Amino acid sequence: MDTSPSYQVKLEVFQGPLDLLLFLIRKKKIDIHDIPIATITKEYLKYLNLKERINIDREAEFLLIAALLIYIKSQMLLPRERVLDEEKDPRQILVNRLLDYQKIKACSVLLKKKEDHELLKWKRTALPPILTEEELGFIEVSLFDLSESFFSLLKRREKKETTIITGKEVSLEEKMKEILKCLEKESSLDFLNYFYMQESLEEALVSFFGLLELIKSKTIIATQESPFQEIKIWLREKAYLKFN
Repeated sequence: MDTSPSYQVKLEVFQGPLDLLLFLIRKKKIDIHDIPIATITKEYLKYLNLKERINIDREAEFLLIAALLIYIKSQMLLPRERVLDEEKDPRQILVNRLLDYQKIKACSVLLKKKEDHELLKWKRTALPPILTEEELGFIEVSLFDLSESFFSLLKRREKKETTIITGKEVSLEEKMKEILKCLEKESSLDFLNYFYMQESLEEALVSFFGLLELIKSKTIIATQESPFQEIKIWLREKAYLKFN
């Protein structure tokens, strides 16, 4: 088998049926207001058989216009006593659509030229500098991200058996003090690990509310190196010393 590359010609693909009709009208040098329906219908159907020349995704639209052309042709063949007025001409509906399409196409070409011109005007002349690891720093985590991570943890814990200690009451103030004590001792806390170590879901919830209160009072801060990375909890003063 001969596998050598052959000469190929890339043909224009007509995006829609009106695009094809305008092409045929220009090709045949036809007056758009006086279309010979028999000629155009014949040429249109010929091109319709060349599947590679039309946008297959819009094939139904091509067939619809083909049906309209055949309908107009049948109306033109009917015997009449006098010449039809322009308003009653079966071709007028097609002429109106072609004229509207022609205007829209001209506008789209004009807008594309303006877009290209503006893109050149505001073209970026240099790429932004790439930050080093020392310059990257940490991102402060939003309350929405904290809540999403926390409730994802709760869903995982629901699938496991948990031991609930009855009669044990956990106050918000106690949990806030516990978080601060851990931060003074460990410097930072892993957000998910801390809540995963709580004895019950109730205790985890109280701890989470305590964490939110401390963030609200600007006592602690939640950070991560980049989106979807582990979340760390810091005392604000220690976080400032680490990141500066």
